[in-house]
Amino acid sequence: MPVAQRLLVAVEGAGRPEEVLMASGLHYAKTTKGIEEVGQRRNNLRGKMRTMLILIDRAKTADELRSQAERIGVPPDFLEVMVREGYVTPIGGGATSTPEAANDAGSSTVSAGELGQFRAAKSFMNETVVNALGIRAFMFTLRLERCVTRADLGALMPDYQKALRKVASEPEARALEDRMRELLA
Repeated sequence: MPVAQRLLVAVEGAGRPEEVLMASGLHYAKTTKGIEEVGQRRNNLRGKMRTMLILIDRAKTADELRSQAERIGVPPDFLEVMVREGYVTPIGGGATSTPEAANDAGSSTVSAGELGQFRAAKSFMNETVVNALGIRAFMFTLRLERCVTRADLGALMPDYQKALRKVASEPEARALEDRMRELLA
């Protein structure tokens, strides 16, 4: 049975914080503010907290995210901080799947699910390499733009790993690489 934690969350229009029970099996999603922060660095969230914001995925439970955070060296209350600051929000369950997400064997067309997986993987690779290298990621992102399948992205993995390991700590680079492999699987 998952452990539960209590958290005070500002509820829009309520005027006062509301206590929310946060189960460790809970899932989280980036809010609009979180998505903007990843893409545009509006609030200058830095370092390992930014890495954890990038790693937030509605398919991962709070326990999985906390495990990654522990390996990287992020404080265990990072989810509560991100909820309080409006970067993420708790959601009810895992990622939803749709009937069209299953790719028929022998189908020559790309399913909506496959396209979504490719886009998520490509976006994640781009966000993390730009976060790590900044303007120095320009040549890598040009190569990334030519990718049209997850296999193409997989072919960039050695260069992706090399780029991350230049600037990120070993645990941080490993966490990002592991997530990228999950997206390519």
